[in-house]
Amino acid sequence: MLVSSSPADQAQGVPVDAPVSLTFSDFPAPDTVDLGSVILSSGVQTRLGTFEVDLLTRSIRFRTRNWLNPDLTYLLTVFPTVKSLTGCPTEAVQLRFHTGQGPTDPPPPAPEVPTFAGVLPILAARCAGAACHRQTPEEGGGCLPAPPKGLSLCDQDAWSALVDADATEISGMKRVVAGDASRSFLLRKLVAGDGGGPVPTTPGHRDPPGDPLDDSALRLISDWIDGGAKQ
Repeated sequence: MLVSSSPADQAQGVPVDAPVSLTFSDFPAPDTVDLGSVILSSGVQTRLGTFEVDLLTRSIRFRTRNWLNPDLTYLLTVFPTVKSLTGCPTEAVQLRFHTGQGPTDPPPPAPEVPTFAGVLPILAARCAGAACHRQTPEEGGGCLPAPPKGLSLCDQDAWSALVDADATEISGMKRVVAGDASRSFLLRKLVAGDGGGPVPTTPGHRDPPGDPLDDSALRLISDWIDGGAKQ
């Protein structure tokens, strides 16, 4: 179910460079989000662009190829072909908003892309121990001889063990898909679902055991992946 949108329904004076975002009550499945399931139009003209699915906020973001036209009413249509990760269709929705005369003033700064050096301390703090994927700091922080699922997250192994590596728990998924956190098994395994376990459709328990990662750590990992998962 759609929870909120930006621009809001019936909004006026929307900046022509404003992105369109939709937030849902469940995790949207990225493979169901495309120009046939979410359509932004004005009259007979349909706007082209790209979609981003953010599992942390359960949202879809649409960026048009070019700025919107000023002083024009737009219709945003969401079809039931947009589904959750568990396969539930969303409700059909139509929203309208009217643009103003210019872009956002001042334009927002470009976000800084995190590096893997920022991800490693999170792995070291929460993924270490005999039953985990690397040694604890007290043990030296090194690699384990037989980490669970063959996933070694010590400093020297972690990047190559994650990026473009096959997920062992679900066929056809990669642990990290560079540039797409929503399709990365790692993020689905880290994000808590409504019951406290992993995101729906992700087998096994949520990682790390105990308390989930805090929002800032999850955002850093998600932004690192979306930014290209550079080493």
